[in-house]
Amino acid sequence: MVPSGNPFRQSVRVLGLFIRSQLIIASIDTILYATGFAIAHVPWWPLFALIGGFCSFIPSIGSLIPLTLVGVTMLLADRNWTDLAIAFGAWLVVQVLEGFVLQPVLLSRPLGLGALAVFLALLAGSVFFGPVGFLLAVPVLAVANVFWRHFRDRDLERSPGKHGP
Repeated sequence: MVPSGNPFRQSVRVLGLFIRSQLIIASIDTILYATGFAIAHVPWWPLFALIGGFCSFIPSIGSLIPLTLVGVTMLLADRNWTDLAIAFGAWLVVQVLEGFVLQPVLLSRPLGLGALAVFLALLAGSVFFGPVGFLLAVPVLAVANVFWRHFRDRDLERSPGKHGP
């Protein structure tokens, strides 16, 4: 009996889901940054909100770019410490929502990846392939997971007496 579903088609579907999820996360991040930075009276807040949204495509360290830009701009523009604290609070809220709500709901569960597996893939990708490996680690892991499940299911279907984990 042939396993249902072509792994290549499933891989394309998973990559499409990954890209769509990343675009949704970037859009939500942009809106949240814009709201928080406007409240904090950040100069050029629309630009920094867009930069923050684009930087959400860079795992882990991308969020530090808008934080740095806003912090330096606020200090150079001689804003008060309250505005700086509000801008930092807005950045922190975006990071918490992205890390604990958006990514688990939009990426981890639909792609079938656990947080530890994603972390290890990011670590291995960056160590072995540098920044490119860091960017491609999660989609490569998702595709590898599709093929692993396909071949595991195929082997289980071929050996009916053997139903181990």
